[in-house]
Amino acid sequence: MEQQQQVLKAYKLMCTARAMADIYEANRNICTYVHSTSKGHEAIQLATAFQLQHFDYVSPYYRDESLLLGLGFTPFQLMCQLLAKGTDEFSGGRTYYSHPSFKTDGVKPTIIHQSSATGMQAIPTTGVAQAVEYIANNNDVKNPWPHAANPVVVCSLGDNSVTEGEVAEAWQFAVLKQLPIIYLVQDNDWGISVTAAEARAMNAAEYAAGFKGMAVMEVDGSDFLASTQVMQQAFSYVRTQRKPLVVRATVPLLGHHTSGVRKEFYRTEDDLRTHAHRDPFVFLHSYLLQNGYSETLLQGFITEAKAAVANDFELAQQQPNPLPNTVEHHVFAPTAVTQETGTRVPANGEKTLMVDAALLAIEQIMQQHPEALLYGQDVGKRLGGVFREAATLGDKFGDARVFNTAIQEAYIVGSTVGMSALGLRPIVEVQFADYIYPGFNQLVTEISKSCYLSNGKFPVSMVLRVPTGAYGGGGPYHSGSVETTLLSIKGIKVVYPSNAADMFGLMKAAYYDPNPVVMLEHKGLYWSKVPGTDEAKAVLPAADYMLPLGKANLVQKADETAFATGQTVCVITYGMGVYWAKAAAKQLQNTIEIIDLRTLYPLDEEFIFERAKLHGKVLVLTEEAVNNSFAQALAFRIQEQCFSFLDAPVQAMGALNLPAIPIHVHLEAAMLPTPEKLVEKIKNLLAY
Repeated sequence: MEQQQQVLKAYKLMCTARAMADIYEANRNICTYVHSTSKGHEAIQLATAFQLQHFDYVSPYYRDESLLLGLGFTPFQLMCQLLAKGTDEFSGGRTYYSHPSFKTDGVKPTIIHQSSATGMQAIPTTGVAQAVEYIANNNDVKNPWPHAANPVVVCSLGDNSVTEGEVAEAWQFAVLKQLPIIYLVQDNDWGISVTAAEARAMNAAEYAAGFKGMAVMEVDGSDFLASTQVMQQAFSYVRTQRKPLVVRATVPLLGHHTSGVRKEFYRTEDDLRTHAHRDPFVFLHSYLLQNGYSETLLQGFITEAKAAVANDFELAQQQPNPLPNTVEHHVFAPTAVTQETGTRVPANGEKTLMVDAALLAIEQIMQQHPEALLYGQDVGKRLGGVFREAATLGDKFGDARVFNTAIQEAYIVGSTVGMSALGLRPIVEVQFADYIYPGFNQLVTEISKSCYLSNGKFPVSMVLRVPTGAYGGGGPYHSGSVETTLLSIKGIKVVYPSNAADMFGLMKAAYYDPNPVVMLEHKGLYWSKVPGTDEAKAVLPAADYMLPLGKANLVQKADETAFATGQTVCVITYGMGVYWAKAAAKQLQNTIEIIDLRTLYPLDEEFIFERAKLHGKVLVLTEEAVNNSFAQALAFRIQEQCFSFLDAPVQAMGALNLPAIPIHVHLEAAMLPTPEKLVEKIKNLLAY
């Protein structure tokens, strides 16, 4: 009886899904935003949804509307997103249809922010499974499901997305750590207009078999009964064995790829006919007829579904549009750290290297917060980071909290989405700024947009440490500066300390910030080995010290006499630039005021503009190649906002516009700013 009830429930939901697809197609003038439907995929999606418990986690992909219906979401709820209404509970009218984000209400599973970048969800969702496993084995961390049995994580993927390299990173980590996750691959043989034969050397099941420790199941995803049986087995396996599993479900594609890319553009009649012969709705309709249900009864269900869907569609159209004044809401979650607090310079304190200040800040954080974890390449106990920036932490906190990863920048960065969603606070690291680029996809696509597109439900609390900058012949792949590229991403914060005290205070504030923070840490300042950087060492602040993000520092004032005669320049800089400016100031008899930005975003614009207006001559100094840089953009903004107060055009100075830092120290010096070059630049500015 229970199976029959489930089959009947599935049939009714298939009626609903078909009615939704039909009404969208009939009202293309109203359904103007791009969307996909689940037509042809309904059976496997419903079979999956029926296994999910409220304490589980699921990441649907853009074709998974039937999965959402199976979880209990109504057509009205989905249609509000389809029409981008202000009452869209997933995103507030900000993102596409079938891109849910949902925090559990004790009835439905949790759904982290879902992006449109196919395959990208594999890493954040594996991060969810990573968090589930960590919490299950750590009694000190708050458990979001204390009375639930073994949560399962489901990551839904289209077949063509499995060729993405980031799926491989996710699967590699899942089998390495034996995580409780099901990767459901819905294989309809098409990737927009590309067939499997054109795009893939193997199907997802064959590919998954190459990951040692990954269980694999296959099923005819158009057959609801077979799909139910396989998904029951899949959930039972993962729920009890706590190991990863790939399910490859073959399904027909009966609808368009999307509303904007229509099947008649590229598919043949033979292909469409072949797929139509595997229609899961027709299969289930026939099954019910064979098991005692009358055609009249089934037609009644179809009629009821059409009427209900039409009613919901009418109601959804009547919903208010998003208010334009909400467009800037939820870029970031509010942070509690807004004021400088604690003791910056304790009595009898000893000067500390920058690298040690960061280490001690993280150690104190991890002592107080069991939800804090540190991971990345070589940060574990054997080495403690290639710069020894994590030395001793592995020994003190164990392999579960401080651990090495493979060379997987995308996974290191993107997994923090899933970790954060379950209340953990990861601190992660890439070895060099030059190697951050493989992680950019996750940083841009998933992390930066999660809070905004989930309407504030899923801010990503993470700290990403990035050793940066050039000195001593580090060469072209270990000396790069990436702040301009990072600052082009909206939805992340970027910090760049220049001394040990700031490093300590900003690291603490970054950890307590509920948003993603990138800590750029200059390698040349870590140990003050570069001549003239001894002041990067500072007295270690007290444990309670925090320095809020977005507060610049007046490092050095100009001489009062020079100021009175208009012979001063305000140098705005950060990182190594602070020390180039200090060295230049000594040669120019203190005609220079030096501002250390400390945080590049959020930026202390009010203070910057105030000092620029006061001096009238401004130079923005950076280590980056200057053309099209953050420094050049900041110089423009100062000029725009302070024009009537300026005595000269705002200048920007940085490295030469070369594609890489050459390895020979003479070539490196020729490329980078130096105090001597800065002196000449300032002399020219003073001559205005």
